[in-house]
Amino acid sequence: MLRFVFFLCLSLSFSLLNSSVAQATSTQFGDTGLLSQPTAQTLNEGNICVGLWANCSDGVDTDSNLSSSSSTIIPATITMGLGTFMEVYGSYPNLLFNGDEDSSGRGSANVGFKFRVYGKRSDSFRLAVDLQGRRSISDDPEFDGLTDYVSRFIATLKRDTFAIHGNVGYVVNDSPGSIDYDDQALLGGGIEYSLSTRLRLIAEASIETEKISGLGAPSEVTAGFQYFITPHLTMNLGGSVGLSDASPDWRILLGMTTCQGVGTYNRPVPKMVDPGDEFEEQPEPIRVSKIRILTSLIARASVAESPISHLEVPIKNPNETFTIDPSDRLAGPGLGSLNVSPVGPMGSMTSTQKASLPDQPFPAKILRRFRFPALTFSFNQWDLSEEGRRSISLVAEELRKENKYFIVSIEGHTDDIGSDIYNQTLSFKRAVTAATHLVLRDGFDPTRIFVKGYGESRPIDDNSTDDGRSLNRRVELLILVPEGYEEFEPEPPGNKVDGATIGDDSVFLQKDPGIDQLAIEQAIMEKTGAETAQPTGAFSQIDKVK
Repeated sequence: MLRFVFFLCLSLSFSLLNSSVAQATSTQFGDTGLLSQPTAQTLNEGNICVGLWANCSDGVDTDSNLSSSSSTIIPATITMGLGTFMEVYGSYPNLLFNGDEDSSGRGSANVGFKFRVYGKRSDSFRLAVDLQGRRSISDDPEFDGLTDYVSRFIATLKRDTFAIHGNVGYVVNDSPGSIDYDDQALLGGGIEYSLSTRLRLIAEASIETEKISGLGAPSEVTAGFQYFITPHLTMNLGGSVGLSDASPDWRILLGMTTCQGVGTYNRPVPKMVDPGDEFEEQPEPIRVSKIRILTSLIARASVAESPISHLEVPIKNPNETFTIDPSDRLAGPGLGSLNVSPVGPMGSMTSTQKASLPDQPFPAKILRRFRFPALTFSFNQWDLSEEGRRSISLVAEELRKENKYFIVSIEGHTDDIGSDIYNQTLSFKRAVTAATHLVLRDGFDPTRIFVKGYGESRPIDDNSTDDGRSLNRRVELLILVPEGYEEFEPEPPGNKVDGATIGDDSVFLQKDPGIDQLAIEQAIMEKTGAETAQPTGAFSQIDKVK
């Protein structure tokens, strides 16, 4: 027992030392999946995951002289992503070396290769093929070194927080000298349900045909959960019940897995410039409009491109309607009564027009759309880059010119590098960061800003290429007019609001914003499930207007 506690503590320490950015899990056999059953998902390219498990059971009769009535083993696993659709994995059955491998029913070291043959990472349905070799580890020379070969087809159907996984396969077993092992057909699968972004419930089942005639077909059912302590550290816990004499009556699984290196191959390598080769960057030339003038007395004018034209996306269908959910509003407890200076249409309406937004989901039509690319944020972080801050402020300045009453919906999106849960959380935090910047730096009313994170579920390009993934990593800012508010107009220039004149820059750039930043961070904690008000790399770098 002391050795078991030692190895468990060692695994936890090793996992915490690996600072990574992925939320990936592997089974006790090394392949990406649930607790024991694989899924059709594969680890991302450039990633590596390691795990350490505790497998305790009451033992099973294997005809080995070393079989015992109970067993405790410590399997170790490793998984590596080789590409966008393939992985290689392996495991060693017992780091305790206590001879319990035979009675545990988990006495083989294995090496495998899994690749998806149908479906992309973001697709609901996926198929994969798994090829695996197993080599028996035993203190009994007759059983040590036996090699089995496994092939499986794996299918996954995933819908939002619920997923179903199934696999079917065949094992060619190597036999010892004293007994003939039969080849086996395999059937297994599992279901998962995500209660939150951190907690996933799991149920599994596995059935095999007889390996030893007359002993029975090994079969088990398992229930457990996976808890994502951090995006890179996962705790796995499950309990199994055997359904035949060839399986242990009970089994307990406890595992710690960690993953690092998401997108390592895709990170750009900076080019080193020799000091002698430095040169001054030339400004981009002003684009000259080609206009046929009506008279020679009128000179041709140079027209500079708008600083936000590259961020605005044309509206294909101006009559398209979006449903806005009030629960997505940025404003949380303590934010409703904040004294936010009005900014153009985001400010107060006349007393005859003043109205509040509905408390139930309501329709709105899109007025304008802006798309901020991946470089708006640091790699795999949700704090705004300097360019991101500047771009959002430029768009905010443009929105002040709108002579319509509107609301803002900010949507976060990612590529398919990383798990669904990790991408969902990252996209939402990026949307909240952009919304917070609009409130703190640009004076927008938080009660009319709505945030949404879609993760990898809404790609606009192919995730199999670097360029496509770059386009999918984005934040979109939608300017919407709620139905029934089309005729509302902001206060005309010249009216006084809090002692400042609307239309004057002094009402937009506040010398001392009347915003409680801690209240906003508390609202962010509630929406993202964060445990601290200022998580590393999140919102602590957002400064106030000076």
